[in-house]
Amino acid sequence: MAQNTSSEAKFLQIFAVGGGGFTHLDDGWPEDSSLEDTLVATAGPASKTKIGYFGHANNDDADKIRAFHKRFQNCSKTLHLPITADANLAKLFLSSIDILYVGGGSTLKMLLHWQLTGIDKALINAAHNGLVLAGVSAGAICWFDELLLTAQGNKFGIFRGLGLLPGSACPHYHNEPRRKNSFDKHILKDKLAPGIAIDDGVAVHVIDGRVHNIIKARNDGEKAYFVKKENGRLSSKLLKKGQKLG
Repeated sequence: MAQNTSSEAKFLQIFAVGGGGFTHLDDGWPEDSSLEDTLVATAGPASKTKIGYFGHANNDDADKIRAFHKRFQNCSKTLHLPITADANLAKLFLSSIDILYVGGGSTLKMLLHWQLTGIDKALINAAHNGLVLAGVSAGAICWFDELLLTAQGNKFGIFRGLGLLPGSACPHYHNEPRRKNSFDKHILKDKLAPGIAIDDGVAVHVIDGRVHNIIKARNDGEKAYFVKKENGRLSSKLLKKGQKLG
């Protein structure tokens, strides 16, 4: 099937998973499988879908690559682009698939790698050409404009994402209190743009900058939120279908 290259209308789609899923079988599995089932359905008949994987945030961790193939090989054709690939190979790879799944790890190292190789531009072009972009943790937030990331000394700093979606994003929201507290404080102090915060076991499907669906895989209270400063105080409200980001 591959991404849409015709003159038909193309939608910019992001499928952001807060945490868990097939790369973390000791955390929320098998409940989280519903997140991936929903992802596959976004691209049409599973038997014809081609799913690609980037493990650049975790330096192509072999266990995660094997987990990717195992999870999707019975419902789709699976392909992996190694971290050694250049922008030309990435462009060909992205044009041959329907869904890209980006694994977790160091968001900052991944973004720097994409900038150095030119893969960032290939990703942006593919997104506007109809490729569904998905991922967990680092692979969930890299698509946004502003990011709060762990930098030197294990401290959080603000960095630019790919800018495909406005505002900021935070994974593992209630699952990592230190990350949550820093995200909230930066927004409250006007240092970080308002944005979405996603708990583990939750996915947010965004189409053209508007929330299309919120998928909750677990039964232990995980949710997705929109966090902003309102009347001088922090506002953290449940994310809603149809809500426009930014």
